[in-house]
Amino acid sequence: MAIGTVATQAQLNAQLSSVAMGLRSTAGQIIFLWTYANNLGLAGLEALGFSVADATAFLAAADNLATVAQVYQGTVQQGGTGGTGATLFNFQTALAAVTGPY
Repeated sequence: MAIGTVATQAQLNAQLSSVAMGLRSTAGQIIFLWTYANNLGLAGLEALGFSVADATAFLAAADNLATVAQVYQGTVQQGGTGGTGATLFNFQTALAAVTGPY
């Protein structure tokens, strides 16, 4: 290679573990935020100063993020079309060898 740094096995393993742990952490944070926001509900968000439209948009965005996090955690089905072929796959468990224990 004429330019740049050639990665070592140790560097690649460290990067893989780092991004996998980051994904696991982010999925957990999303679920915590989603749970909190849903417990507040529309009225609770409005009491914090959100307009009705903004509170509705916030809950919708939190729902979308939660769906992605739940797919990662293996609690929401993915794939398939028209209700067929969807499967559960727990990416968190599948990546456990890469992330190690908490």
